[in-house]
Amino acid sequence: MTGTDAERSDRHADEPNPQRWRILLVVCSGLFATGLTITALTAAAPFIRDEFQTTRSTVSWVVTAPFLLRAVFVPAFGRASDIWGHRRTWLGGFAVTAFASLACGFAPNVGVLIALRCIAAIGSSAVMPSAMALIVIAFPEKERSRALGWWSATTAFSPLLGVILGGFVVDVLSWRWLFWGQFPFSLGALMLGAAMLTETPRKRDASLGWLRAGLLVTGLSALLFAISQGEVWGWSSVPVSAAIIGAPIVLALFARLDGASSEPLLPLGYLKRRPFLGASVANFWAMFCYMGAFYLVSEMLADVYAYSPAEVSLAVSPRAASLGIMGPIAGGLIARYGERLIGVTGMVCITVSMFALAVIEPGFAYWQLLLGLIIAGFGLGMISPAAASTVANETDAGDYGAASGMLSTVVAFGQSVGIAVLTALVTMHAHHADPTPGDYSWAFQVGGWLCAIGVVAAFWLPKGLGKRPRVATVAQSPKDSTPQ
Repeated sequence: MTGTDAERSDRHADEPNPQRWRILLVVCSGLFATGLTITALTAAAPFIRDEFQTTRSTVSWVVTAPFLLRAVFVPAFGRASDIWGHRRTWLGGFAVTAFASLACGFAPNVGVLIALRCIAAIGSSAVMPSAMALIVIAFPEKERSRALGWWSATTAFSPLLGVILGGFVVDVLSWRWLFWGQFPFSLGALMLGAAMLTETPRKRDASLGWLRAGLLVTGLSALLFAISQGEVWGWSSVPVSAAIIGAPIVLALFARLDGASSEPLLPLGYLKRRPFLGASVANFWAMFCYMGAFYLVSEMLADVYAYSPAEVSLAVSPRAASLGIMGPIAGGLIARYGERLIGVTGMVCITVSMFALAVIEPGFAYWQLLLGLIIAGFGLGMISPAAASTVANETDAGDYGAASGMLSTVVAFGQSVGIAVLTALVTMHAHHADPTPGDYSWAFQVGGWLCAIGVVAAFWLPKGLGKRPRVATVAQSPKDSTPQ
């Protein structure tokens, strides 16, 4: 890491940043603002479909397109934040996503709504890795799990508030007010960030690698297009077939060029470290099942059981509440017992939740649904900080943005693929007719068996802090941080 600010700051590795809790507050404020519409919009999807008189597959893009775009763009912005500075990247990305989300409320049709959601997702692709890097740089290793626990709690409580209020907003006003009501929170978080964040050390002699970034964006876009549209357009259709053939070729070329670079966009070398690999694989399957199941539950309650927007929101809200409660608790447990025990327990919970949801049938008692939702929330509340802590502690100084971007890509990829695959499974089992409870049950069961892969991967997480070589922490220091 010759010639980097990060290298010069290594001598401060054990010095905690005195502003670290303020940094966490600002970053979590931004996360809170952007998370308000995640669950609310998912629950509102059937009603957006009715207003625009569009199809189930088309309206699903309102929810899945941002996940797809984040999976594509996060790696590039992860490396870019190491070069440009994490504060600058966070502020720029947050401004884009805030104003694009505001514009979503004025969308005249579903096509424009999807396009604006994509623009907002590109902005949030810059926010995600830079936000996590800001936390990792500010906190010493012994405090990271607790900080990341509060991070996980914010990811839960924001959607919880959004889903509770969002259902009533959609019922009384319109789904458009989800975006209009979100903007004041986004603007406040942006102002806090501009006033309170200071720039982090930067890799001044590094370059982004635009050709490699273009190849990565093209390859991932083609792969995700094939996964999401194969069942809709037909796997043998020309566009889907071209994407299936072209994606691995383009991604292989990217991997060859990126692997030969001294500044890779995706630091795939970290995957040779078993804890890093285990955290990535476990997190993928956790997000695959968590978001995929959430989308299916919301759709099932609205379409099969005729729930109103407010009823859907209230029915699914305990899941986010349990995640929010478990996040800070899991952070403390990880610091005491290590990532492996907490991560494995979390993955087991998510797996059990999928099978609990699979037994839902007509005339079900709400406690059956509630059990599956709460267990899922507890599970994600444990595996998310465990995986994030592992990645942070396995990453070398100066690579926090790229490594965080890689983890964020895994998260976004898992979310988007989970929604796409589980939705496709329901459609296939229903033979393209209106789905029945049995069709949803089958999809939940398949998801549960797939989630078992993540349980195995979680055993690769480290047993506990202090039982592996420490990685130097880059502490943010005014004399080492030189904003440009």
